[in-house]
Amino acid sequence: MAFVDSVTQFSFPPLPAADLLLMALMLALGVAFVMFFRPLLSGIVRALVLTVRPRIAKPARVAARA
Repeated sequence: MAFVDSVTQFSFPPLPAADLLLMALMLALGVAFVMFFRPLLSGIVRALVLTVRPRIAKPARVAARA
């Protein structure tokens, strides 16, 4: 029985329930924030991408194809 006891012991003390509840609440708030502001955040990301790598004007793209 000593082998089973030594294998099933945790190497870290379990977190108190209050800490687990706080982490779950913070995770839920973070996910809700991202879901609510997704259009704004995606617009910011698009603007940053266009800043780093601007699109070529349409006449230049047509000339490049021909």
